[in-house]
Amino acid sequence: MKLCYYNGEFKSLEEISIPVTDLLVQRGVGVFDTLRTYRKRPHAMSIHLKRLEESSHALGIKLPLDIQQIIGVIRKGIAMMDCEDVQMRIYVSGGDVFEDGQFPHPRFFVIFEPLEKAPRENYERGVVLAPIDMDRPFPHIKSVFYLPAYVGRSDDKEALEVLYCPDGEITESSSSSFFMVIDGRIVTAPTEKVLDGVMRQIIITLAEESGLKVEMRCPLLSEVSTAQEAFITGSIKEILPVRRIGSQHLAQVNGPVSQYLQHLYSAKIEDYLE
Repeated sequence: MKLCYYNGEFKSLEEISIPVTDLLVQRGVGVFDTLRTYRKRPHAMSIHLKRLEESSHALGIKLPLDIQQIIGVIRKGIAMMDCEDVQMRIYVSGGDVFEDGQFPHPRFFVIFEPLEKAPRENYERGVVLAPIDMDRPFPHIKSVFYLPAYVGRSDDKEALEVLYCPDGEITESSSSSFFMVIDGRIVTAPTEKVLDGVMRQIIITLAEESGLKVEMRCPLLSEVSTAQEAFITGSIKEILPVRRIGSQHLAQVNGPVSQYLQHLYSAKIEDYLE
C-alpha cells in the first residue's frame, strides 16, 4: 500500500495528481526530503524537517504548513500504513507562480511507502559509483533536480549512483554522502561543499566520539587506488560499502571501518527516534 497526503487528505498514491502548470513539472523547481522509521518511529525527524525548511527558504518557497503540522501529517500517515516500517518523501513544489524572487503558492505533498532496503548483496559485495566531472547543482539545497544523477550513469550499467568529482575532487554522490578511508583516516568533503546529510552528521559524530580521525577535505579520484575502503551513507541505505569507482577498485569492501561504524550506528539508533 502506498499513501499520499495532499490538499489536507490522505489518499492512495494512484488517486493523486498535481497540475501540469506547477513549476515542479515544468522547470524542476521544488525541494524534498526523505526519512524512514524504525519500528514505526520516525528517525531523526526534527533534523530532516529543519533541512526541508532551510532548503525551501533558500529557494524562496514558504512552507505551506508549519513544522508541527508536518509532524502531525507524518505521524498520522505512519499510523495508516499497514507494514513493518515506512519511508516518507516530503515534497514542496514551486507552485504555478514566480514573482518578486519568490514562489508564493507552493504545493505540499507527502508519499508514504513500505520501507525498501537496499539488497543484501549491495552490503556484501559493495556498490559501483560512476564519477562525473561536475559539482552537484545547488549542493546546499535538497532539490528535486536530479538530471545529472541519471544521465551520468548511462555509460556504466552497474553504477548505483553518480559520484560528483569536479576537477578530480570527490564531493558526494547523487543521493548519498561519500567517505573514503585513507591511512586509517576517514576523509570526507567539507560541509560547505556538499549537502549536509542527516546520516553524514550522525556518522561523523559517532566516528569522532569513538576516537576515529575524521579529515574534512575532498578525497581525490587519484587516491582511490591507495585507499583502504570507501562507503556512502543515507537515511534509507545507512552505511553502504563501495567496491568500484569508475574503473578503479577499492582494496577492501565492507572493511573494518565501515563495519565498526555500522556497529556504532546500530547501537545508537534509538537515540534518534522520535
